[in-house]
Amino acid sequence: MAKMSKEVISLFQDAGVPKMVATVDKNGVLNVTPKTSMTAVDEETLAFADLYGRTTRTFKNLEETKKVAIVAVKIPIAPPFTTYQVKGTFQKYHTSGPLFEQFAKALKAAMGVDITGVGTVKVDAVYSQAPQDKGKLIS
Repeated sequence: MAKMSKEVISLFQDAGVPKMVATVDKNGVLNVTPKTSMTAVDEETLAFADLYGRTTRTFKNLEETKKVAIVAVKIPIAPPFTTYQVKGTFQKYHTSGPLFEQFAKALKAAMGVDITGVGTVKVDAVYSQAPQDKGKLIS
């Protein structure tokens, strides 16, 4: 089981860092979408809020294939760039409980929106996407 380093966790917990989620359906059709709520819950888990219910392509794909790749990118004016890709396995869609309540409260305060659920992803691998690392597997 892969674990995220403190640097990777910090990047994913930074609300100002863009995060993109890529999924695939059973026919190999890809889908990519931004997930601004994506965060590291612990060294082995990422989580993100769902505003629209299980009707989005992202959640349909996650429930169908369980496969996901997530990129977080922090690009300053000049190098070095900090960017990581996490490949993972969709675990669960939470509609209640402490994690759901944490996300619901945070998104209501920050954006004034209600959420319908929280998806969790188990980290399978972590790659550096910085140009100098050329996609190096780090965990």
